[in-house]
Amino acid sequence: MGDSKTGIKSTFALERNVLVLGSTSMIATFGNYTWSWFLPIYYSNTFGASPVLIGFLYTCWYALIAIGSTPAGILADRYGRKPVVASAGFISTVGVLLLAFSHSLIISGIAFLFTGLGTGFLQISNVIVTESVEKERRGTAMGTFQLFTYLTAGFSPIVGGVALSHNYDFYPLFIFGAILSLVAALGRTFLVKETLKRDDETALQKRPSLLANLNKLFTDRTLLSILLAYAFYNFFANQQSFVVSLYTHNVLDLNTVNMGGIFFIIIEISAISRLPFGKLSDKIGRLQTIALSWIGESSFVFIFVLAPKGNLEIASIGIGLWQLFGVMDGPAVNAWIADIADPASRGVSMGVFYTGSLLLYLPGVISTGILYAIRPQLPFYANSALGFACLLMLVLVNRTHFQKSGITTAKK
Repeated sequence: MGDSKTGIKSTFALERNVLVLGSTSMIATFGNYTWSWFLPIYYSNTFGASPVLIGFLYTCWYALIAIGSTPAGILADRYGRKPVVASAGFISTVGVLLLAFSHSLIISGIAFLFTGLGTGFLQISNVIVTESVEKERRGTAMGTFQLFTYLTAGFSPIVGGVALSHNYDFYPLFIFGAILSLVAALGRTFLVKETLKRDDETALQKRPSLLANLNKLFTDRTLLSILLAYAFYNFFANQQSFVVSLYTHNVLDLNTVNMGGIFFIIIEISAISRLPFGKLSDKIGRLQTIALSWIGESSFVFIFVLAPKGNLEIASIGIGLWQLFGVMDGPAVNAWIADIADPASRGVSMGVFYTGSLLLYLPGVISTGILYAIRPQLPFYANSALGFACLLMLVLVNRTHFQKSGITTAKK
């Protein structure tokens, strides 16, 4: 019986930190997904914001995630992973509470930025998860963590959509999200186990500096190729882009209840597919998994984009397939970066990567609003074309690199 439990724990990477971070993220995500998918509609209908202005707000939001990730990594390497992850939840709670009591676009925008800063700090969760298991199971651990994070969140947009259809008031949804964010923050504070090893003080003192990590990011061909590929791959659109909400509501002419159904499909597929895709990356390799993901994602998006107006069935099939392939690469890329990073400075290494990729991505967010204003389908067309180009670059660069170095991107 004990061996069976141990086998299950090992197979699915059910270590304490994976379970705690997955469960607390599930709680926070469930609360905040009741309103976040409808936020572009909120800004459009409540404040009369244009797609370009909404794009600007989301650009600033991603900028705060980017700006927060590197300082979060530095703090995590110096003071520990746990305090940074715990503080992330409290920062997000403040941001959501401000959203609830905001009565102007400026104040609401500032509140939204607070949630971006909290999200940036929360990226250190990935560091804790990858450090909680052996190298060979990092993809599986990331898959399990992301499975827990999104498992119940699919029902959140349905709850939000039904609530808004009966009473178009975001205040209760914001309050609900803030309460669950606070619960999650308290759970991380008391239950997460620190993974930064302080027993070897000499190793900690010799850990690479921020400048050394920046130098490695721009001189290591593998890291640089991943950075550039991920910065530009979803440059104009992804499944969680604000234009998906606008397109679903304004072009496909779906009401908030049907939109909730669409978002349910996106989130649940994201949840249930993470673990098998994480295990896939451990088995066939990080780069191979990413390639499969991007080919499918850049192709199936057209079923969603070209769905007839008001046709919920075709739109659902299209966005389901788009999302299925879109999340395939998530566990793989985080495990790949953790594989490359120096253990003593893994926090700042991963933080610098997230910062760099997001900063390069920022012009794409506001460009998305401009393309959408010209023609709603343009962001999706442009993104697929750019996605295939990024994949070609990533494969060619790393194929040459790994052939020369005599290693592969498969399990290490």
